[in-house]
Amino acid sequence: MKAYIATRWLAGTLSVVSALLLPGFVYAEFDGSASAEGSLSAEGSLSAEGSSPTAWLEKMGRALRSENYAGNFTFIRGSRFDNVRIVHVVEQGKELERLYNLNGDIHELYREDGEAHCYHPRSDLSADDLSDHDVHIGPFTPAFSDRVLSTQNLYNLAMQGEGRVAGRPAVVLTVSPSFNDRYGYRVWLDQQTGLLLQSHLIERGKVKEIFQFTHIEVGESVNKSSMQTAIRGGTISHPLALDVSERKEKPVWKVNWLPDGFRPVRIQGNRLHFTDGLATFSVFIETTGRAPMPDLATTEGGTAVITRRHQKTGRQITVVGEVPVRTARRVAKSVEPVIY
Repeated sequence: MKAYIATRWLAGTLSVVSALLLPGFVYAEFDGSASAEGSLSAEGSLSAEGSSPTAWLEKMGRALRSENYAGNFTFIRGSRFDNVRIVHVVEQGKELERLYNLNGDIHELYREDGEAHCYHPRSDLSADDLSDHDVHIGPFTPAFSDRVLSTQNLYNLAMQGEGRVAGRPAVVLTVSPSFNDRYGYRVWLDQQTGLLLQSHLIERGKVKEIFQFTHIEVGESVNKSSMQTAIRGGTISHPLALDVSERKEKPVWKVNWLPDGFRPVRIQGNRLHFTDGLATFSVFIETTGRAPMPDLATTEGGTAVITRRHQKTGRQITVVGEVPVRTARRVAKSVEPVIY
């Protein structure tokens, strides 16, 4: 389960920092459209007609891929606080990107287009420990806008006026769930470029996670010379990759209840993975025969963790993912073995 928690955002929307570095995957087809409640005029102020929430999300996706930018952002979920620096450069049609964590254990992530590696000081980490770290960044990934636009039958988009983040004027959008069994978002996009400057993960009006730039530079002043490693001395590295392709395996367990719009995307023996195209969660069934844990229901920011013992088999069932606790609990209660 530990390895999944460390990489959960790649399969869903909002991912570990490696989700920013790897190509996004869209699991649902576009269905429906959102009406604009406001837009920006050529002068940058909100007007009654013009750009729609859909247009702004498309602009966000393009900006994250094509703009040169560098800055520091924070990500807060529960008691966890990450401070990260990012430098993103497009050179001769190729995306180059480096991220530096500024608190906690030292590690950096570097990407050239779809290939990404994580680097650590050689003296701090052994090869056996490389899977035990994570940095979460919320929806700061080009895949976020793609996935929102592909799931508009499950989420409602709206313009919510203007704001200001890191000294830059921003437009505010809401991504509200059509059902109460998943989270919503409020995002602040840079008026000039469309870059994501801030986001809130929201459950029924309560903010669960916060992503926010505290400083950002955009344009020609950001170049490849800004991407030098900050690690002194020797390093140890490992590639960042996660196979999210669908696999056809004979199911051993099944989930009898899913929130509307969710569907299975991977079945790996006693591990089941589901998404609605934006959010994701996984179900794990303990098969080693070890003593079961007590029933547990907890959250860290927007991540719910539910464990329960299956009454008939005694197996431990764990649900982990980007859904409210009550949704994860209902999923866990519906898990049953497949009888052939």
